[in-house]
Parts: sequence; C-alpha cells; structure tokens
Amino acid sequence: MDLIVDASLDDTNRDLKAIHDEFNNAQKNADENSGIWGQADLASAMNQFANDWYVHRDAINDRLGKLSDRVDKACSTWSDADKQLAESLQTDDGSGNA
Repeated sequence: MDLIVDASLDDTNRDLKAIHDEFNNAQKNADENSGIWGQADLASAMNQFANDWYVHRDAINDRLGKLSDRVDKACSTWSDADKQLAESLQTDDGSGNA
C-alpha cells in the first residue's frame, strides 16, 4: 500500500503566509495608494473604509497567524514522519549496505 500526499499542504502554507502578509500590510498599502483614487470623495471613502475596517482586519489577521502556525507545524510533522517512515523501510543486510 502506498501513502501518497501531494504538495497541497505546502501550497496552503505558502498561500496562508502570503494572505497574512497582505493583511499585515493592508493599512500601509491603503495609505500608499490613496493618491490613485482621483476624485476627493472617492479617495476619502476608500481611506475611511481602510481605517474603519481595522478591527475586523486585525481579528482576521490574528486568526490567519494562528492557522498559519498550525499548518507550519503540520508540514513539519508530516516531513518528520515521512523521513522516519522512509528510514524504517530501509533494510540492513549486515554488510553496512542498506
């Protein structure tokens, strides 16, 4: 029986870190992009949205960080288990050759 696990856990981990990074930089990005909106009313509305949303953004970001840490641990645990399984399958014929 073969145990097959694809790289989706690593992909998920990478994606979570990227999303977490975006949330960490959301306010800075909003401040940097304030000049692209043109009309003052629109720029003001976008700025207000970015500023008002910080409570929700911080809560989501906190949860993303915790989830990312858990997925990191799962990746590490999987890697260690895979290595141990591979080592357990190697046989020693007594001559030092596996």
